[in-house]
Amino acid sequence: MHPENIEYLSPEEWLQWQLELLQSTINRVYQRVPFYRKLMDQIGIKPEDVKELDDLQRLPFTTRDHLAENYPYDLFAVPLRDIVRLHAFPGPQQPVVKGFTTRDLKAIRQLTSRFLYNCGVSSEDIVQICLDPGMSIWIEELKEGAENLGALVIPPDPQSSSHRIRIMRDFRTTVLITTPSYALHLLHLMKEKGLRPPESLKLAILVGEDITPEDRLRLEQGFSLNVRLGYGITEVIGPGMGYECEKKNGYHLAADYFLAEIIHLETGKPLPPGELGELVITTLAVKANPLIRFRTGDLARLIPEPCPCGRTTPRISIEGRCDGRVSIRGIKVSLQYIEALLLEVYHHLPEYLLCIRKQDYLEELELWIAINEKLFEPSILGLHQVAERFERRFKEIFGLPCRVKLVEKAHLEQMGKGQRVLRV
Repeated sequence: MHPENIEYLSPEEWLQWQLELLQSTINRVYQRVPFYRKLMDQIGIKPEDVKELDDLQRLPFTTRDHLAENYPYDLFAVPLRDIVRLHAFPGPQQPVVKGFTTRDLKAIRQLTSRFLYNCGVSSEDIVQICLDPGMSIWIEELKEGAENLGALVIPPDPQSSSHRIRIMRDFRTTVLITTPSYALHLLHLMKEKGLRPPESLKLAILVGEDITPEDRLRLEQGFSLNVRLGYGITEVIGPGMGYECEKKNGYHLAADYFLAEIIHLETGKPLPPGELGELVITTLAVKANPLIRFRTGDLARLIPEPCPCGRTTPRISIEGRCDGRVSIRGIKVSLQYIEALLLEVYHHLPEYLLCIRKQDYLEELELWIAINEKLFEPSILGLHQVAERFERRFKEIFGLPCRVKLVEKAHLEQMGKGQRVLRV
């Protein structure tokens, strides 16, 4: 099957393709990953029992807690000598480790290239990537995917937004890859400085966050460009998992790389197309870190109607989160992670409220902590030093600034109203 034809397979061809890959994956993890072998033995299922795609529903789920519990290498399905790249990113107690074989890197590069190509990127383009350091894995994959298409790539730098605007204008950037909030921030800065958007810019590919129809229209009209959206999950494959076609009606999923299910939040039972539930992913083409029925935490629904573009890959709409994580500038931050960090720094869990403010469209974080007797240090300086230690550790882990603010308990309760996250 030629690569450009893969997204137009018939239902029968998809069934055969995915079933063969699924059976191979199940057999590999059973033989090589003790975690999965133990889970399957507990429910009395063997690889040969997976005879059709629906048999996948008999297998247990994988969660982010499982990824952290098996730190660092216990979920690898290949010997460590076959791993050529490692990434580690935050987990509640332990980091989550992701490994890649040479074949994995090649597959991800091809997948990311396909995503960018279908969004409109070509060898004639100058691609500027503007993402926060906390998205370093995506930055690497997007850069390699664009370079694989022959595009000229300007990767992120630590310079200011004003410097990035100058680079965009002087280098005649044609494609901007960033988050929706940062794109809006750049547009705001240009208007504030009386600058016209560069005429060279024709396409914005937005990742990492949701966007409202109003903000999308604001970007398209303000920059005079086309906006396309991409979807991905760092723990699974990366930014090329789903993308909008020219019809801009949901994400086409890379069905040759993974299987998608939508499950009921409470029962875990599969839901029919059109019903809202949690997105669950099983990888089909990953060698180093295959995942079986991974609960993503994304609220989604499968779009039942065929896409007018002619592609036969399944489509989904993403409609929120159901796992307590929040997205800040494309970086997913879990309250579990915050609480683990509070315990590390303060040696107890104070009452807190995560406050998310918008400043010129960019989200900024404040952690409000209720004052109590356990917080007190011998001096005010000591209090500030502990707060600074938290701020420093937070930035080290997430690549994002987060300012600590000590408040009266009554004020925190009044503002939070029983919630842990406040958007203002």
